Amino acid sequence: MNHKKSLSHLVLLLAFLLGLGAFAYLSKGFSVAWQGGDSDLCIREREWSDFKQGIYPNVRFTPEGKPPAKTHSVYPPYALSMYAVFFGPGGFLTARVILQVFSLGGLMAMAWQGYRTLGMAGWQAALLGAMMGPAISGNCSAIALGQFSIICAGFLSLQVFAIQANREVLAGICWALAMIKPQIALPFALLFVLQRQWRGLFSGAALLAFLSAGAFWWTGWSPWDFFHQSLATEKLLFIRNTGFSGTGWMDWFDLPPRAALAIAFVLIATAGGVVLLYDWRSKVSLLNGAGLSAMLGFVLFYHRQYDNQMLFLLILAAAARVLQNGWRALDMIVCGLLGLTLYLPAGMVAGSRALSFLAFVAPVAAAVLVLMPARRPAESVPPVQA
Repeated sequence: MNHKKSLSHLVLLLAFLLGLGAFAYLSKGFSVAWQGGDSDLCIREREWSDFKQGIYPNVRFTPEGKPPAKTHSVYPPYALSMYAVFFGPGGFLTARVILQVFSLGGLMAMAWQGYRTLGMAGWQAALLGAMMGPAISGNCSAIALGQFSIICAGFLSLQVFAIQANREVLAGICWALAMIKPQIALPFALLFVLQRQWRGLFSGAALLAFLSAGAFWWTGWSPWDFFHQSLATEKLLFIRNTGFSGTGWMDWFDLPPRAALAIAFVLIATAGGVVLLYDWRSKVSLLNGAGLSAMLGFVLFYHRQYDNQMLFLLILAAAARVLQNGWRALDMIVCGLLGLTLYLPAGMVAGSRALSFLAFVAPVAAAVLVLMPARRPAESVPPVQA
């Protein structure tokens, strides 16, 4: 009984600390943004300005008869069509408000996902789960800079909801909308393969194709123009400036960015093939599959600290495993190390060489989730309170 009380107090303390972190990070992020710090959103506005005039935002190539672009976007064509949601209704301030409202919606979706997932172990654990998404330190810079990262993570949480409810088309739409940042969302296509929900995958891909076609039609570009100018001849040097990303493996092998990107796509396809060939539905839960997908995006693709929301479903799966396995040391260590990478202020992690290496705990956590099944199902987990 005393042991259960101690665990309940520990869980409540962790929830309280994460709540304080969420308040501090989000308050600072909103404050910086409204002081004019959302520089990334400013760049997106300039790209939208070109796109609105029918100009593809690429300064290196202009179709015959089109005026030259003033910007160069690293976003895929379908993302340019998505810009209309933010910039179409009005000016920059309107776009800032819309982005922040959508970001708050993404945080709510993550909080609900965490609440439901850990609620198996009682209200204290549910409260902890609700805080796990909003408390990620990257939320601060995502809001401050005007990034789409939180929105992507929210849509990925909704994708998991929809897959669980067998709402395949809705899941596909959520995944496609999260693909505004493909380095976050692309690996989550594996969830459709894992669950054999092909309509979800096809509907999401169809939406992306439709939005891309609209961008090409509007600007006079073709798929070949995009491939040639943005992929085949683009140096992609920005990929090496990875910040908190796990893509340090490019430097280990001295790989050029394009080769590293090709390897990443091959590994994602290989993972899909393994999931399909061995029919992992009975071996890997949807939540653990989401954690695996998050890890693949984190390790294989370029991202910065404000994209770390992609690991929310990984740490949520790790926390659920701690509760399912009765607080085993290995599970607690893995979850704790993940927590350090996600919840400590970015400056603390960047300032410590030891903490920087914690970024590589993500593959270990995913391997534990996928290769070492939990000892008991979630529905049989006793509550932590006495």
